[in-house]
Amino acid sequence: MDYLSIKGLEKKISKLAIGNDNQPDYDSAAPIWDHWLETGANAFDNSYVYKDGLSEKVLGEWIKKRNNADDLVIIAKGAHTPDCQPNKIKEQLEISMDRMNISKADIYIMHRDNLDVPVSEFVDSLNEIVDLGYTNVIGVSNWSLERFKKADQWAVNSNKHGLDILNNNLSLARMMKPLWAGCITANDPEVLKYLKESQKTHISWSSQARGYFLKQETIKENEKNLNDYDDSGPLRYFDSEENRTRRMRAQELAVKYEVEPHNIAAAWVLSQSFPSLAIIGPRKISETENSLKCLGINLTEEEISWLNLEIN
Repeated sequence: MDYLSIKGLEKKISKLAIGNDNQPDYDSAAPIWDHWLETGANAFDNSYVYKDGLSEKVLGEWIKKRNNADDLVIIAKGAHTPDCQPNKIKEQLEISMDRMNISKADIYIMHRDNLDVPVSEFVDSLNEIVDLGYTNVIGVSNWSLERFKKADQWAVNSNKHGLDILNNNLSLARMMKPLWAGCITANDPEVLKYLKESQKTHISWSSQARGYFLKQETIKENEKNLNDYDDSGPLRYFDSEENRTRRMRAQELAVKYEVEPHNIAAAWVLSQSFPSLAIIGPRKISETENSLKCLGINLTEEEISWLNLEIN
């Protein structure tokens, strides 16, 4: 496993975090989480809204039975639309911590933005949970670069705790339209330039583009099985002529590195010139083991740019 250090965290965080939005019950989740720790990984991505709180409760049951909270890096998210309001941050985080049987979230991230609310109000509410000792690291998800920079600058000017993390989609296949309302991609030249210059930490969701780099027959079969809750297959939101070229280039490099194209796509996210982590969503241990192959791939700067069509 590879790790990063984030200011405010007492322990290093694994560069891969496991997303817990797809774990409905303890019996199926526990073996996957046990194996996750065995790989050396320690990061768990959660949200107040996942399965109406069930995902957090199941994780909390596992943490209580294993008594391993101190070994984990817990990412908590809250203030999702329509509850994206400053007064919901503390209120929901307290509920989330109770559900997960933790006394502190290692990282707290706002799940959405609300353009009707001044950034200063959100920064004040985020600083409140820092001052209360509920977390030491704060960030936002699905925020535009303009709002992120504005909020962080306001915090600096006001002697407040600034934004530590941006948590947008970052995948080699550029998101062509939002998976859900308010979703934003970070695979944008201006965003990538800012992250490189500022060295802000980025945590990517849907880091493997919902399976866009899998074999075509696998993608089509998976899309047949989507339900109303998760109508988010890769072809609906990631397919484009440019992304097909990215996929072809990933296939070419996969031969060189003796891995699969989706491993190259994940390695692209982790190989950025700024602190970059990725959330993955394995539903079984075999999927975890397959995803971990991206950790052994050291892409060159030229390969990173070539994959993203920045050079020919």
